[in-house]
Amino acid sequence: MKAQYHSAEERAAALTEIWRQVLGKPDLDESSDLFDHGGSSLHVLQIVGEVHDRLGANVKLRNVFRNPSPVLLADFLASQADSETAPRP
Repeated sequence: MKAQYHSAEERAAALTEIWRQVLGKPDLDESSDLFDHGGSSLHVLQIVGEVHDRLGANVKLRNVFRNPSPVLLADFLASQADSETAPRP
């Protein structure tokens, strides 16, 4: 993940901007559910691409389906980063 997105707040803010851009809805906030605001499978594909381009994070389609708001996806990305940096036995 790109260095400027290491804090949870920075990730959530970046993801909120992605949601706004992809859905064309500037009033969305970090708790806005993708599917409650007209999101579709095509939007999920776009979000996955934008997350990779902007944050440098590799997310799968299912990760967005399971975490359909910016804050939920930010939390998921944080948990993934934590598991990657945790020492292995």
